[in-house]
Amino acid sequence: MLKTIKLGLIVTLLLPALTYAHGPARVKVIQDIEINAPVEKVWGIIQDFCSIKDWNPQVSACEITEGNANEPGAIRTITLENGQQLKEKLIKIIPEQNKIQYMLTEPNIKAFPINTHGSSIILTAIDGGKTKVEWKGNFYRSFPGPNPPPELSDEAGQEALSSFYIAGLENIKKLAE
Repeated sequence: MLKTIKLGLIVTLLLPALTYAHGPARVKVIQDIEINAPVEKVWGIIQDFCSIKDWNPQVSACEITEGNANEPGAIRTITLENGQQLKEKLIKIIPEQNKIQYMLTEPNIKAFPINTHGSSIILTAIDGGKTKVEWKGNFYRSFPGPNPPPELSDEAGQEALSSFYIAGLENIKKLAE
């Protein structure tokens, strides 16, 4: 009986400490848009790993700095409108599935308040010759502790990536239609 009480007391005291010690959780961002154009046309706009400079207005430049542009392992450096740069690695490009998958290789909290980022863009044909473009990503915020300042919070990262995704999707729609 005494052992049970001791065990209960230990669990009660340690549980909050374990919860507090846990770092940031992975956050998902998903944005999509319906485009009045066939998949082939939309894929033609986004299929080049560095074409992001042509369809996302928040990107002013893109350069392949390692590897070959559309082969897994290629590294691109994108320059944002504010002059900040991000390095991203192409993980997969699957033309027959209309899918691109990439990840952030070097965080830059002045660009986005995130530490890691994996993302994919997937095109799906829908009725009437239209295309659904889904851009989804997962990230961990850059602040490792339990109480981040507002500018380094999960919400700040989610807002920054959502804005970036939406700007790109809306411009893809303009270009394709």
